[in-house]
Amino acid sequence: MTGWMRDPRDRRGRSMGPGFGAGRRRSRMRGHGPPRRSRLTELVVEQRTLLLVVILIGFFVVVAIGGTGTEDPVDDQQDLSGEVQEAMVRAGLPTIDVQVVDWTVVLRGRLASDELRVAATRVAQAQSGVVGVENLIVVPAPTVEEVIPEDETPDLPANQADLLLQARLSAAAARTPIQFGSGGDLITEDSVPTLEMIAEFLVANPSVRVQIIGHTDSDGEEDANLTLSRIRAEAVRAQLIARGVEAERLTPLGMGEYDPVADNITREGKARNRRIEFLVLPEGQEGLSAPTTTAPVEEEASSADG
Repeated sequence: MTGWMRDPRDRRGRSMGPGFGAGRRRSRMRGHGPPRRSRLTELVVEQRTLLLVVILIGFFVVVAIGGTGTEDPVDDQQDLSGEVQEAMVRAGLPTIDVQVVDWTVVLRGRLASDELRVAATRVAQAQSGVVGVENLIVVPAPTVEEVIPEDETPDLPANQADLLLQARLSAAAARTPIQFGSGGDLITEDSVPTLEMIAEFLVANPSVRVQIIGHTDSDGEEDANLTLSRIRAEAVRAQLIARGVEAERLTPLGMGEYDPVADNITREGKARNRRIEFLVLPEGQEGLSAPTTTAPVEEEASSADG
């Protein structure tokens, strides 16, 4: 009994349940533990962590860039020089020499025109990495060749100028010789192109005076052939006047059979002797004189065969 009965003042080791303060004692003990973190503290910690991550990423980026930046700039400029040179070849300018100095492209060489020189500068500027372009390309001065128009006579001495005009006029007359009907002064249709060509020459050279000389073969009488040749020369003069040539620049002359250029035996030789010639008359000269005959010249040339 004694052991069972205790002093009510002795509270050690005795628990009277929650109704007697046991529960309050435990809650008081929890209150003495470490304090809870506030929301603001947690945000500050998160920001510090994020900042640390950013710093680490930036550090690795700097290290990576520093590693790639250790390349030799001379090699980079050589690569740029090759790119510009390749671009010149693609642009059709393979003769241009390219050099890169401090990222400035220096162009050297020779081109035919200023337009190509400007084009070379544009091609170089279009390449990535080019800071500037120094164009030292040389464009040779064009060579001017003196061209003498066909319708103009070169500046020659008087005798040479006359010879040149004579050669041109003779060449025009020789393309298709002027032909006549047998025994008369009627010009054939085949002779019209030659007449047109000679008229154009004389119109283009208004200062040229011409003697129109008629010739025959040796068939028939000498005096009759002489008359016939003169009549044919006058017929040619009339055709040229009708085509715009001034009459005072044209002097007709008959030579008959006295100036042959071939034989008077064969048909071919006789045909060559029956001809019309044009003689350029230099200033102050009147041309050839009519030949003299041993017999008087008859009025009609109907008996001539030339």
